[in-house]
Amino acid sequence: MQSKAITKIGLAAVLAATTGLLTTIPAAPAQAAEVDGPEVKWLVSLWGARRGFTEGIEGLAQYVSDKTDGNFEMSLQYGEVLSSSRENLDGLHIGAFEAGAFCASYHPDKTPALGGLDLAFLPIASLEARARVVEDYYQLPVVQEEFGKWNTVPLMGILMPNYEAMGTGEPPDTLGEWKGVRISSVGGVGQLMSALGASVTVVTAPDMFQSMERGLIDAATFPYTYAFASYRLHEIADWVTDNWGLGATVCHSAVNKDAYEALPDQYKELLREGIAAGYEHQIEKYREVDIENEAAFEEAGLTRVPLADEVRAVIEAAAEPSWNAWVASATEEGLPAQDLLESILESAAAAE
Repeated sequence: MQSKAITKIGLAAVLAATTGLLTTIPAAPAQAAEVDGPEVKWLVSLWGARRGFTEGIEGLAQYVSDKTDGNFEMSLQYGEVLSSSRENLDGLHIGAFEAGAFCASYHPDKTPALGGLDLAFLPIASLEARARVVEDYYQLPVVQEEFGKWNTVPLMGILMPNYEAMGTGEPPDTLGEWKGVRISSVGGVGQLMSALGASVTVVTAPDMFQSMERGLIDAATFPYTYAFASYRLHEIADWVTDNWGLGATVCHSAVNKDAYEALPDQYKELLREGIAAGYEHQIEKYREVDIENEAAFEEAGLTRVPLADEVRAVIEAAAEPSWNAWVASATEEGLPAQDLLESILESAAAAE
């Protein structure tokens, strides 16, 4: 199974045409300081180990360090040493660290507007296009207000490829075999799994291996291929869905507002420029790890589960209603949810 999410379109051109914020990508890392400024060190709260999920932030951190000859350091702290994955937004709110990653799906009540980016089967065919959609979305006043409630400003999106499912036991080849499968899944993808009859729960990524190994869950949906390999699920799994393309969750990185406002203007501009470099770096890393991970999955002997026609029909029928369900729920919370959905669809169409 090869990822279809990556194209060779230049991301810098795509994003620059869309947001007007991301303007330059260096041909090679800087050899001396190109941006003068004071020494600044930010602690960035992450979970897990370095992997495809974090490569965008890694690329951005490298960019600002190269441009300032190390004066602006984004120190990436892995393994939840600063905060648990579910509490990064709270840590940012109180200024426990300067920057961090979070997933809206881990606590949808905290950032309901961001949930629009997690809807399943959105017409977004490439990671480059997804980056453009995310950056457009961050510019919406409602979304900026939501970040502001947590004393943060958006840094960049954390892109993920389309989701697949991987699990233990007999491969669920037919629609009936999905009934009662205990699966960890989030957002719109989780709603699609529910439509198939699966029993959906949410287990955080660091707890996934142990939960599956102990039999607390039968399967999980994750971005393919990197997340399954990062958390070693293929080592205990028996099967994986084959090119189902269930959709993708978007996670986010943000900066404590006080820390951001304390930056000199040239560093703020440098961050804006570096976002495109971060996205390009992440997409290239996905391309590289897919090759390695596919070989590991083959060696593990995973059974490939094709998308049966009866399963496809249920998934397609459930996608748009899941969008409408999110619109109804978010509208009840006072958000202009229909406008937010339309903005996503418009950005997606423009990106393609």
